[in-house]
Amino acid sequence: MTPPPYAAWFQTVAGFRPHDWQRALGEATDCGHRLLRIPTGFGKTAGVALPWLYHRALRGDLGWPTRLVFCFPMRTLVEQTEAAIAAWLERSGLSVAVHVLMGGVEGQRWELAPEKPAILLGTQDMLLSRAMNRGYGTGRARWPMPFGLVSQDALWVLDEVQLMDVGLATSAQLAAFRDHDATARRRLRPTHAWWMSATLQPGWLETVDFGGQVAALDAQAVRIPEAERQGGLWEVSKSLELGDAAAEADVAKLALEMHRPGTLSLVVVNQVQRAIDLFQALDERCHERKGKTRVRRAGAPELKLVHSRFRGAERARWSRDFLSRAASRPEALPGEGRILVATQVVEAGVDISARLLITDLAPWSSLVQRFGRCARYEGESGAIVVLGKTKTAAPYAEAELDAAAEAVATLARSAGDASPRAVDAFEQACSPDLLGRLYRYAPAHVLRRRDVDDLFDTTPDLTGSDLDVGRYIRSGEDRDVRVFWRPVEPASKTLSREHVDRVDRAELCTVPVRDLRDFVRADRGGRPVFALDYVLGAYRRVEDVDRIPSGSTLLLPSSAGGYSADLGWNPKASAEVVPVARPAEPADSAALRLDRSAEAAEDDSLSQAAWQSIATHGRETAGKLRDIATALRLPERLVELLDLAARWHDAGKAHAVFQGAIGQDARAKAGEIGQRRDLAKAPDEAWTGKGYPTRPGFRHELASVLALFSLLRRANPRHAALLGGCAELLAVLGEPPSATPPEDSIDADHPLARELASLSEEELNLVAFLVCAHHGKVRTAWTSTPLDQRAGHGGIHGVCEDDALGPFELPATEGDAPVPSLTLSLEPAALGVGARFGASWGERVAGLLEAWGPFTLAYLEALLRSADVRASMAATS
Repeated sequence: MTPPPYAAWFQTVAGFRPHDWQRALGEATDCGHRLLRIPTGFGKTAGVALPWLYHRALRGDLGWPTRLVFCFPMRTLVEQTEAAIAAWLERSGLSVAVHVLMGGVEGQRWELAPEKPAILLGTQDMLLSRAMNRGYGTGRARWPMPFGLVSQDALWVLDEVQLMDVGLATSAQLAAFRDHDATARRRLRPTHAWWMSATLQPGWLETVDFGGQVAALDAQAVRIPEAERQGGLWEVSKSLELGDAAAEADVAKLALEMHRPGTLSLVVVNQVQRAIDLFQALDERCHERKGKTRVRRAGAPELKLVHSRFRGAERARWSRDFLSRAASRPEALPGEGRILVATQVVEAGVDISARLLITDLAPWSSLVQRFGRCARYEGESGAIVVLGKTKTAAPYAEAELDAAAEAVATLARSAGDASPRAVDAFEQACSPDLLGRLYRYAPAHVLRRRDVDDLFDTTPDLTGSDLDVGRYIRSGEDRDVRVFWRPVEPASKTLSREHVDRVDRAELCTVPVRDLRDFVRADRGGRPVFALDYVLGAYRRVEDVDRIPSGSTLLLPSSAGGYSADLGWNPKASAEVVPVARPAEPADSAALRLDRSAEAAEDDSLSQAAWQSIATHGRETAGKLRDIATALRLPERLVELLDLAARWHDAGKAHAVFQGAIGQDARAKAGEIGQRRDLAKAPDEAWTGKGYPTRPGFRHELASVLALFSLLRRANPRHAALLGGCAELLAVLGEPPSATPPEDSIDADHPLARELASLSEEELNLVAFLVCAHHGKVRTAWTSTPLDQRAGHGGIHGVCEDDALGPFELPATEGDAPVPSLTLSLEPAALGVGARFGASWGERVAGLLEAWGPFTLAYLEALLRSADVRASMAATS
């Protein structure tokens, strides 16, 4: 069916006629990088979300990316946008999944449907960390999946970029690297970025690698033409004056004096602690008497506090109770009115309109956003008071505040008004020097290509000092960790994952890293804080808080305090924290299993499913993967390689260590299927216990790829991916290639051997990498783990030299094929060229990265892993 014209469809879905810029953007059929400078209140979110929804979801245009990735500087924007998009989807009748990435299992289902249009909403912390293969709030083994899926086939919309700090430069650099790989290497699906803000300056994007594109993008930037900047919202009156109050008590007095009953007053300050202190000063003035006789003064306004250090459970109620347009209308306000004390969280995406705005002095771009929360709607009027400097400029620089003070003073003298038209006229009349100082942008850190390539490796650092990407997301004191509270024993050294249970996003509270460290140290002997240890597979007490990286998810005992439901994160709060009541187990068990499996090196919970052989599971995974690839119209030769990797991926489960973990009693009860020694899946109750006691840390995927190499060597040792490419080098080194003993040879016509032999060197290495990486636990480096070292067997990930595998069956292109017993060799783990298998694993991976690039390689990983999980959850015997 032919879709309706865009403008008519937009009006149906959004509920209003599109502005000219919205219509033009939606009628453009191409999707490339874009810049948008649109003032507050003119529908930026609808303007960018609905074109994607129209072209990719309604028209099914594969020229548009499959995922719409909304990246915001703060969480309030995420929550407001989620509600707006839900309404548009309901009116559109389209079935498009919306996922909020804030940690916890709720944000994981999207990775299992990479071929289906989806909308991802998250802060720059959640999304940029994923774009750098270090996804905050996710298990280490899951990092490559979102990395691949937000780096390919994604339209990034970066909203309110003036608040993104160094994250803005990182987004531009990542776009440059993806563009480079799209031409110099291989790109399978389009990925673009749209940057937007009411105060967007093209120069902000002129980074070392992206700067060359900015002039052309600026020439085509989406703006409201000057001739249209009049009437309506442009003319809303907002009187502007300067105030000299600075101390919280003085600001509270001023706010109460200027507040009018039945209206909304908004007070915005620059630090969370200042907001708390101001709220408490207002609360003190709104009450009389002390202790048990304390009562609210007659006529005192309702008080509300909003900042970024509240848990999701408390934030979830804000929009309903007071932080929305509906809750801020005069008829919805108490008779005495409401005073809302807030930090920067209300600068963008918050649809409220205050009669009075009192604000700390802030950088000019932030002030313009704050002005937009006063008299926001046509026909209203309001008053704005900009306060003078406080004792500290933090979190801003003195130079930023000095420039903003000069601009505010000039605007107050010349116009006495801060309407959009007055602000626009002021900026056009600004000297280049002042305008440059108002919009100065000098990111403290710039992501470089080598950084991104290095981040492809997710191997755990044995010292616990993983690379902290926080400096590329936010600057200095803005870096956060996420904390949740549970009633656990503070004296514990470790806590099992089963005891702690899963973490829900509603119980997470973002806390500055520095604050958390100070809080832990403040108590004599130190307050306990726990972090999930990937190798141990349990929560371990953190002994050195200085080594806590930004983005970490940490557990505090409820008895440690540090939080109250009315004030949020508060290091002074000593009362026991009441944990958030968590919802029942989610219906999507696949998402939960994926999450738990990724949290610990030894966790193999994805193998817990209905009884199923390796061959059957491989065939079903290949079928799921072909469905995904067909929907995305990937090249047929690539689909064949993915199909082969899917059929081989669980071959290593024929290893005696894996088969021995399935209990004999359960096998006997299962009948014929239970007697097989090539099982890929078994029900939860069939497993003998946790992990693999005889080979701690055993990873079947390493055995799978070693089996692949072993079979190929027995059939064709001179293959280009083995000795064919390095025989001469070995001869020069005086190490002649090792011949395959006649008794080990396999007929070259063996269906699986023939299929492997038909591959080029690069193709075989790609298949091998995808097989190896399909759980995200063994990828770029093959080295012994702490579990191997403690066991003392000399192996890698529980696989030892000369281990036997099989016999077993694998699906070939025509039916299942028997695979004889194979001997596994760890030779490819060594540096240099081996006499039996040729190039080392590290050299093979380096070649793939050079040919495919990290973004596409991770994308292919994600496709196979998605198909594997989907097949596991739909397992048949």
